[in-house]
Amino acid sequence: MQTMTGRTIGKALSVKRPKLRRHEELVGYLMASPTLIGILLFSVIPVFFSAFISFTSWNMMSPWEWVGLANYKTVFHAKMLSTIWTNTLKYIAIAIPGSIICGLLLALALNTPIRGVPLYRMAFFLPNITTTVAVCVVWTWLYDKNYGFLNNALSVFGIQPISWLSSRKWAMTSISIMSIWQAMGYDMIIIAAGLKSIDETYYEASRIDGASFYKQFARITLPMLTPTLFYLLVMHFIGFFQMFDAAFVMTSGGPGHSTTTIVMHIYNVAFTYFRMGEASSYAWILFAVVFVITIVQFLLQDRWVNYDA
Repeated sequence: MQTMTGRTIGKALSVKRPKLRRHEELVGYLMASPTLIGILLFSVIPVFFSAFISFTSWNMMSPWEWVGLANYKTVFHAKMLSTIWTNTLKYIAIAIPGSIICGLLLALALNTPIRGVPLYRMAFFLPNITTTVAVCVVWTWLYDKNYGFLNNALSVFGIQPISWLSSRKWAMTSISIMSIWQAMGYDMIIIAAGLKSIDETYYEASRIDGASFYKQFARITLPMLTPTLFYLLVMHFIGFFQMFDAAFVMTSGGPGHSTTTIVMHIYNVAFTYFRMGEASSYAWILFAVVFVITIVQFLLQDRWVNYDA
């Protein structure tokens, strides 16, 4: 009787377990459904819809008309194509190295035993979590030709005021400097985490051998930080290629389209001229360029990234 009772209980439990598991799965899906629905409505569907309308002529008012590859041909023959890509690449060439180098220097400085390190880290990281619009407004005041802090500081050394945001020569550089200031705090935190992961025995052995700080940095710190630097490089390429808000707020793409980036041009084509198909074509071309660059970065990482512990 005891054996039969044990078998009966075992069968009852084996029947209840699948039901309990299905119930738990259902509850899990219900809990995750708001996020899943949000991703579906605001990410997945728009992506496929933009791919579709890139082959159509549509102004959001009239029904779309299938035009095939006409939008892509228009994009590649556009007069603004070289300008917007040159501006975007110039911004990237300044902002990415600048933010990583400044973040590295800050991380090294705050990796020393000094007082108030958490406070300094918070102060340098604060611009990264501040809205870009607010940061741009502040930097627009700093760049003011007549009353800005930068020109007032330069006047102390006898340097004439610079038209930071109204000059073709300086406008994109000025935006890049602002982006470096905003991003370097994030880079500092990531690099600081990378510094903490380096085994201290490497430095102890190098000090015994009489290695200087610069040799330690070149032969230990920098090689061991290459995975962290690779991560920042990939993420910045993806993020900075999509720069829009800074140029929109600070210069509106001027002067003379000197700060009009690819994403800002997409915005203008879509919501100023209402050529949604052409704007979608630009967006997919941008996606293809960023995707290819990211793949190339991963293919080339073996040549300079060191994953050895």
